[in-house]
Amino acid sequence: MTHYLPQNAHQIFEREQFTFKQLKENRTSEEIEQIKLQYKEVWQAWKELQLAVFEELSADFSFEKPKIESWTNGWNLRNHFWSAYRLTDEPNSNACLAVLLNRKQLQVYLMYQHYKSDLRVGDAQTYNQVLSQLAEWSKTVNLTDYYIWPQQENELENHLLLTDYLADNQKQVELAKSIEQTSFQIGKLYYTSEILNDEKTFILEGFKEMMPLFQRIIKQT
Repeated sequence: MTHYLPQNAHQIFEREQFTFKQLKENRTSEEIEQIKLQYKEVWQAWKELQLAVFEELSADFSFEKPKIESWTNGWNLRNHFWSAYRLTDEPNSNACLAVLLNRKQLQVYLMYQHYKSDLRVGDAQTYNQVLSQLAEWSKTVNLTDYYIWPQQENELENHLLLTDYLADNQKQVELAKSIEQTSFQIGKLYYTSEILNDEKTFILEGFKEMMPLFQRIIKQT
């Protein structure tokens, strides 16, 4: 068992100010440099975790090297760290598997990437068709940590438990209506208030469980 992320890594996102402009107005140069060092340290551990996941995942599936978003966009510190995984057979797919760490949770999920989607392959309507297959797929996995939510819902919101969604037709209707012009996301969530013994295993389990859904989407594009 290997821990990649520092203990309480999520706490670097617990701040009011993320823009360098704001930081320069309210912090000394020394304090800003310390914040940068903290971010870089956690981000480097995050990167090593993603590459370890990629290496082990590649033993069973053919994936491109993950897109690991930087710890800054040049003007702001990130309020989360994010990585996306795409299959070698469809490296330009809008659908992807992703991992996100914010101040509240570690998310391992299936998503449709809307940003610059016109430059990639696949439309949201086709992606959303996999909703009809969730009931059957759900019989093959342990749903304890699974949630489902509309793409536009803030990542810090309390998302809907997948078991509640599957058991309530009204919730299914409401989700379908809310994503008519967008998409949904589904995945496993670990809350940072709890203890996660092995983050790599948690991510890999989620990816492997969601692979059938991901592959069905890719085949439809």
